[in-house]
Amino acid sequence: MQVIIFNQKGGVGKSMLATQIALYFDATIIELDPYGVLTQTLDEDRVYKVGLDEDIPEITEGDVVYDFGGFDDKRLDVVSKNADLIIIPFNPTINALGTTLESYKRASEQNVPILFVVNAIIKDQDALDAIEYLKETTRDDIEYFIIPHTRALQTSENEGQSIIELANSSGLKRHTYKKISATMTELMKLIKSYI
Repeated sequence: MQVIIFNQKGGVGKSMLATQIALYFDATIIELDPYGVLTQTLDEDRVYKVGLDEDIPEITEGDVVYDFGGFDDKRLDVVSKNADLIIIPFNPTINALGTTLESYKRASEQNVPILFVVNAIIKDQDALDAIEYLKETTRDDIEYFIIPHTRALQTSENEGQSIIELANSSGLKRHTYKKISATMTELMKLIKSYI
């Protein structure tokens, strides 16, 4: 399995998704974000950081998640050759939609299936409006998934644990993470359908 997390906009949840996917599928993360800090929160043998001027190692076996930074990285062309899926996470705000459209145009050149993940949603209608806008603008029938706003995902990333793992603990943690764990389980099933 090779999954790419890509959006030229920063702060849309790329690293959070990379963490959740890598922990769920027991995959390695190739961190291409120069400002990324996944090496500080996850086991060092799970995250391989690649600098801006470094080549990406060619991986032909094993599961890997590529966590791109918030810019147009030319290395996307190289990584896409073996990818099963490109995930474009975004927040449904006016300033994020423009960059997300640019990212979609760039990603669609790779001939790899694309999944939009609308992240940190407070009102479902905001997500649906953003998806409708993307469909109208691209004239494509895009696939998407919605993740509600919750601080639990940031806590999970900071602790280096999957949200599903936290929901399987006991007591208050189980209650706190139950709903978002169900959402993330559905997302993982969807991702698995592309592989």
